[in-house]
Amino acid sequence: MSVRSTSAKLSVSVPAELLSFIEHYRLEHGLSSRSEVISRGLEKLREAELARAYQEHAAEWQRDPDKEFWEVAALDDGLESDAS
Repeated sequence: MSVRSTSAKLSVSVPAELLSFIEHYRLEHGLSSRSEVISRGLEKLREAELARAYQEHAAEWQRDPDKEFWEVAALDDGLESDAS
């Protein structure tokens, strides 16, 4: 089963030094287009944003006054544990 992705065309303006970097990266990594370079960069940016959001959520969870209650409740959820 193949997954087809849809693409949309976008016109952007970047400083000359970024364009030079994009082209250098494309050649160094054997990519077929500048669009591939930009897509990879945007994916990395999205991953970084998601990681930051998870870190913020984990920090918020550590400060939650009900944390201990929910941890105990999760232990008694009736599900089998991998540790057993």
